[in-house]
Parts: sequence; C-alpha cells; structure tokens
Amino acid sequence: MIICFDLDGTLVNTEKWILNSFQESFRINNIKISNKEIKKHWGLMARQIVKKAKPKLTNNQIKKITKDFEETRSKTFYQIKPFKNTNKILKELAKKHTLTLLSNNPHKKINRILKQTKINKKYFKITLGYNDVRKPKPFPTGIHKIEHKLKRRVNFLVGDTLQDIKTAKAAKTKSIIVLTGPKISKKDLKKADFIIKEISQIKRII
Repeated sequence: MIICFDLDGTLVNTEKWILNSFQESFRINNIKISNKEIKKHWGLMARQIVKKAKPKLTNNQIKKITKDFEETRSKTFYQIKPFKNTNKILKELAKKHTLTLLSNNPHKKINRILKQTKINKKYFKITLGYNDVRKPKPFPTGIHKIEHKLKRRVNFLVGDTLQDIKTAKAAKTKSIIVLTGPKISKKDLKKADFIIKEISQIKRII
C-alpha cells in the first residue's frame, strides 16, 4: 500500500511559524493582514496566498512580500514542532507500507523541517516539494509522479486542508484529513473520504 503524506499541519505543527512569517512579511511592506485572511487560503503556495488574500496588490508587491516571507521563515525554523506520535506512527507504518511525502514547500525547506523536528527522512521512499513537480497541489501532478516512479497507485493522501482533499480527488485516490491544521469550515472538511483527530488514528483506516 502507498500512503502519501502532506507535511505542514499534518506531521508537524507549522501554523505559528507560517502565520508569524506572513505577518512579518506584510509588516515589512506596510500592509495590514489578519490571520483569518491568511487561513482562508491555507495549504496553497505562499505566492498564491498573498495574491488571493490581497487581490489588489501589484505583481511587484506580491513578489516582494513572498520573498520576505521566505526569508523570515528561513530564520525561524525553531518554531516548528512535530505533532505528538508522529515519529512513532511513521516508524510503524514504514515497516508495512510504502510512505511518500508531498509538500508545497521547496525541497530544501522540507529537509530542514524534517531535520528540525527529528523525523527520519528515510521513512519516505519518495519526497517531493513544489520545485520537483510541474504543478503543485491542488493539482494531482505530484501524486502522478509518485505513481509513475513506483509503478503503483497511491492508496491514500493524508493531509489537513481543503487543498489536500482537492489533490486527492483530482488524482482519484482516497483522502484522509487530520484535524491538526488551522480551523476551517466543517463543510470543506466533510468532503474528505476519512477524517481523524490526530495522526495515530490513521491505524483505524490503514
């Protein structure tokens, strides 16, 4: 069985890290933004969040804010923590199944996050960031690339946002949503095939 995991909000708690980085990047550019505006587009790439949250910004402003966001994040990795039981569950699952990782972070940041949270990257047969695929989530490109490399279908995509649900549906695979990401509408989450409160409950499904 192949299980594809999202990273932020699914295996590691990056909510504070991401929100603080966005707030700082907008502050640097003298633009006010609420956490609610950011969370409304949670799970998309940084540039897309900036563009959708503030549609009146110019392309140069979007580019500058996104650059400041990435620079701020790079200085504050210490804010990232793994969720309880993450390492334990991944170790157990890796013995029986093929695990992969698909994130809208660039590949280098994925490696830094795994190192910071002491998650063994060897648990994952394949790890893909947005710069490893033609189109990032919610497009199914990443899932298709994993399937092509392993020559098997991905059975589950485990994530925490609507973007993960959209990706799973587009790739024609099952979605498992973990309620460890930001608070979003239950209506959106109900579109998932399975919903669990925390990562250890995945054993009830797999």
